[in-house]
Amino acid sequence: MGNYKSRPSQTCTDEWKKKVGESYSLIVEKLDDDFKLKDSELGELQLAFSSDEAFLKVNVSYRTEKGLSLLHLCCACGGLRPSRLSRNGFTALHLAAYKDNAELLTALLHGGSDVQQVGYGALTALHVATMAGHHELAKLLLKFGADVNASGEVGDRPLHLAAARGFLCIIKLLLGDGSKANVNAQDNEDHVPLHFCARFGHHEIVRFLLQGNFDVQAHSVNIYGDTPLHLACYNGKCEATKELIQHSGTDSLTKENIFSETALHSACTYGKDLEMRLFPRAHPPGAVPAGQRRRHEPDGSYVSVPSPLGKIKSMTKGKKAEVLLLRASLPSHFHLQLSELEFNEIIGSGSFGKVYRGKCRNKVVAIKRYRANTFCSKSDVDMFCREVSILCRLDHPCIIQFIGACLDDPSQFAIVTQYVSGGSLFSLLHEQK
Repeated sequence: MGNYKSRPSQTCTDEWKKKVGESYSLIVEKLDDDFKLKDSELGELQLAFSSDEAFLKVNVSYRTEKGLSLLHLCCACGGLRPSRLSRNGFTALHLAAYKDNAELLTALLHGGSDVQQVGYGALTALHVATMAGHHELAKLLLKFGADVNASGEVGDRPLHLAAARGFLCIIKLLLGDGSKANVNAQDNEDHVPLHFCARFGHHEIVRFLLQGNFDVQAHSVNIYGDTPLHLACYNGKCEATKELIQHSGTDSLTKENIFSETALHSACTYGKDLEMRLFPRAHPPGAVPAGQRRRHEPDGSYVSVPSPLGKIKSMTKGKKAEVLLLRASLPSHFHLQLSELEFNEIIGSGSFGKVYRGKCRNKVVAIKRYRANTFCSKSDVDMFCREVSILCRLDHPCIIQFIGACLDDPSQFAIVTQYVSGGSLFSLLHEQK
């Protein structure tokens, strides 16, 4: 079954998607904000450019107190650069793409704007047009040489954005004969566009990608081992699941991610309805889709899909063996009783349970307390035993000191380490940049 791990309630990939989603929302917010001008800022501009007649009334001979004309000021400032970024990190080209203004965008491109220039989030104007669903603007940008495979800050290409947002017409444009978008391009977590459209349930795009001659890698995995089928099942997208199985075969059904989950596990655990859970079982590996069978042929050999209950039924012996082996190998001074621990404030939590700031033998410590119902499968026990066996062998000034573990009762498992103030390492690396 591979290396067992426990999928937390919010995985790193969920955290990443949440942050990316928030970033895209922030991008839209920043784009909108750039168009919000104060009345005092807008008044003179509206007056000057309201008509040709009004513009002619502008005093182009105006001079400052030091005698500088408008021409002097332009020269002193280096002229008006099309590449200049707004306060939120966008060029005029980005804003024209966002507002779906083809005439203005064309004028900017003819006037020297760089079609490849990146703005906030390392996004190009093509990213912005794609994200906003502006097909004609995207087509125009490609005509002017926009890089169809330009990578954003998190490795997202325009094709990723179109797949996530469900814009089939833009998908077709990006994959057209003259565009040559990489249909298997990976972002920073190895997601291909098929992962995105499967995850968000855009089954028409799934069908288009799999039926076309694009050499789509239908069973590709991200860094968590999830295939597009895993993500469709995990998010309860039944129609996308059907398209994936019918057009790409059943190879993904038996693939396990790093949490030892097959697509069926994901469907049974996180699926939204009964059909979502039953569909993968109705198409076992090796079975031929009904429409492709001849009448005289058998249904095909049935290869059993691992049952989500399999681990629960068979875990008792394995669990005992793992824990007994750990108890025997762990030095006696690392064996702790729950009664020795004093629990104070909660400083963290996860699917395993909670992390407390507390005391042990008159020392301030961090206590990782596992929930009693966590240990219902071999994967959970394996993870706990592996963590303890590694921690007990580490001894270095730069590594948090291992104090001990509670091993006597599975309902009271806990790991105790040195308490170090300063917050979460994840927060330091990813949230406080």
